[in-house]
Amino acid sequence: MIPSSGHNPQPDDSSRHQETPGAELAIVIPAYKPDFLREALRSLAAQTDHRFHIYIGDDASPYEIKSIVDEFSSLLPISYHRFPSNLGAHDLVAQWERCINLTKEEKWLWLFSDDDILSPECVSDFYAAVRANPEGELFHFNVRIIDSRGKTISNPPLYPHRMKAGEYLEYKLRGKVISFVVEFIFSRNLYKRVGGFQNFDLAWGADFMTWLKMAANNRQGIITVPGNSRVGWRRSEVNISPDKTRPILLRKLNALIENAAFIKKELKEKPELYSPLKYSFRWIRFPIGEIWRNRSRLRIYDITGLLSRYIRRMMR
Repeated sequence: MIPSSGHNPQPDDSSRHQETPGAELAIVIPAYKPDFLREALRSLAAQTDHRFHIYIGDDASPYEIKSIVDEFSSLLPISYHRFPSNLGAHDLVAQWERCINLTKEEKWLWLFSDDDILSPECVSDFYAAVRANPEGELFHFNVRIIDSRGKTISNPPLYPHRMKAGEYLEYKLRGKVISFVVEFIFSRNLYKRVGGFQNFDLAWGADFMTWLKMAANNRQGIITVPGNSRVGWRRSEVNISPDKTRPILLRKLNALIENAAFIKKELKEKPELYSPLKYSFRWIRFPIGEIWRNRSRLRIYDITGLLSRYIRRMMR
């Protein structure tokens, strides 16, 4: 379980809109960058169904986040909280969790972002999917990838309507689907049951492994919301880390080793869920391929240290 902030800070009441009756959905936005925050909030204001409450956790940003939020305080059910210290720079997953700690007792949680958008029917279609699948606990939206101007760059492959954990893992291993952080809505009960987000350094693989363990711990697996609603995941210079230094590369490669160890443990502990893949080592071998592909940027002792750690983790 990822580290908790240890308390449940109260949002700033100065940015609170009157509660929408029947709202069971908390939309959580860990905020740091101002570049596309207005667009994210505009897309929420444009929802045809406002049965949600937005919680914005300002990660001690040096930018003017609150003034942007205040522009929407009369349009949206929104609460703002500024944290006294920056956490995301060294533990992004813990920042996600402390933002979720801002929420009340809404049944559903949606970890969104400060630069992505959603189409106007997303919330309405989500509630329709819940009505049609009352036992569902993990819902997914198909995604379009957008650029800095909001123009669609590409449309990734659509998800099947329903996927169990083994199918999701297989589709991911074979490159049939991609996933991000922002297109999943999960029940609070499921979030608590799995112990929160799976934490890896730099949050590398944290979303994928979290959706995998959530899919493995609910009967219905992943249910994709039908219809034309899409989440727009933004690809821009702002959200692509420019840090390509050797220390960051080493951290990413070590995180990939931990990803592989997590999958190996899942395959071993829940063979009934992953039987088609229990002898597949494609993802488990992936860190080796990444070490090889980046060998020119590494030193000999980096490579030997990574390989030694990989062997130790795989032998457990």
